[in-house]
Amino acid sequence: MPNPPKKDRQIPGFGWGARRPWWKRHWKPLTTGVLALVLLASGLRYWDEFLCGAPGNGVYFLDGQCVGITDDGYAFHDDFADIQQSIAEENDRVAEESGGEAVKIAHLGTFTFGDVSPMDPGRMLRAIEGAHTAQMVANHSPRFGDSTPQIQLELANVGGQQRQWEPVVEELVEMTEDDVPLVAVTGMGVSIDSTRDIAEHLSGENIPMVSSAVTADGLEHGEIPGLVRAAPSNTEYVLALRSYLEGLDEEPDATLVYDKNEPDLFVTSLREAYEEHLIDFTDGHAQEYEGTTVGEQGSPGLYTAMTHNVCWSRSDTLFFAGRAPDLKDFLSSLAIRQCKDQPLRVVFAVTGLSVLQDEEVMASLEDGNMSLLYASATDPRWDGASPGVEAPEYYGGFANAYREYVNEEEGALDNGYALVNHDAVAVAASAVRISNQSEREELPTATQVFSHLMLLNSAHEVSAGGGTLSYSDRMGGESSGRFVPIVEVPLEGDDPIGDPYRTGE
Repeated sequence: MPNPPKKDRQIPGFGWGARRPWWKRHWKPLTTGVLALVLLASGLRYWDEFLCGAPGNGVYFLDGQCVGITDDGYAFHDDFADIQQSIAEENDRVAEESGGEAVKIAHLGTFTFGDVSPMDPGRMLRAIEGAHTAQMVANHSPRFGDSTPQIQLELANVGGQQRQWEPVVEELVEMTEDDVPLVAVTGMGVSIDSTRDIAEHLSGENIPMVSSAVTADGLEHGEIPGLVRAAPSNTEYVLALRSYLEGLDEEPDATLVYDKNEPDLFVTSLREAYEEHLIDFTDGHAQEYEGTTVGEQGSPGLYTAMTHNVCWSRSDTLFFAGRAPDLKDFLSSLAIRQCKDQPLRVVFAVTGLSVLQDEEVMASLEDGNMSLLYASATDPRWDGASPGVEAPEYYGGFANAYREYVNEEEGALDNGYALVNHDAVAVAASAVRISNQSEREELPTATQVFSHLMLLNSAHEVSAGGGTLSYSDRMGGESSGRFVPIVEVPLEGDDPIGDPYRTGE
């Protein structure tokens, strides 16, 4: 008997003419396709995290930058890898050895950088190193009070110009409810509008803040409750300058030069402080320019017209209200001015003296017959100076701790960012410790630390590297006891200028 046609051939178990269901005939390609879709969906879900290390590390890709909160789950810059690892190792030690007696402090900053940015990797590296130095001092010595609770440190990156701050700050708020709670935020080193927005948001959540290099007037407890500062304000910088200028044998004949970018609170308040406190020294027309560090790139020849005006006015002093990168370009233009025969003093307020390692700036000063007069938060000649007289009483302790725990590189402390960020964490840790002095068994909360900031005085002054800091409602979030040295570059001699200005005096 001939075989039945192919279409009628019997398939065992199914009877004549039966065929397997569609899904059984195609299960392999179907499963492969579904698995691919699942993997694709998962990849899309976590794509923003894969671009910044791995899911779960606290960092994600947003608007072209890796932002978020971590210790070393993701290195925000190659230069930061070692110090982030050191922070993570200390955090791990605290987790293992503290017996649950631990809290978190977040160091908030701009840890990514673009062509236009108010910060740079060099200054931010020192900032992180300074914060970690204070973490180690707090955890391994009684300088900032009793050694419990132990401190874990987290880095919170809000983007190169802080435009990605909102989701990061929301995460900080949520961290106040963690088993190891967030109790304070430090850093916040750029005086721009977004810093004020961040501070107002955290203040509304009763999270205390200690800014490091935020010097713009108005960004402190008197205006934003819970925000105190470790560095001097612009007004304090200018008052220190006035005290110095009044002591000169010949009164300066000065011109004001300022950046007209309105969103830059540092520049605006520095200009206002010049106009209020140094008006007696100014003459002629103020010179304005449009800065480049928080806006767009500047146009070529930005300072040429100003340079001609400076020569025409015959000023011997310029009060500069701008940011350091713009000052560098301005000095390059001044170095080739027509009136180089006349010495020129350029006055500025600055956190530290990174200019000392900048060969271009130092060459401009020499070629242009110029000097820089800084009101600063540090003086490289404090190392070895008389404690409490020429230098802050505890500066030596800070410098020794920095070298022990972080870095022995010569000149590493010159830019000032290690010092002011150390001091910011020192203030936060001190507030944490006095908040923990009751008999209760619970860890201090952010709200409790918030309420203790204005008690950091009298018996609870902070032994910081920049001075013995004291906070009260009288100063409105500004510290008293902070040294504000006047430094002239190129440096003359090995000793600081005597009788330095101190805030609150």
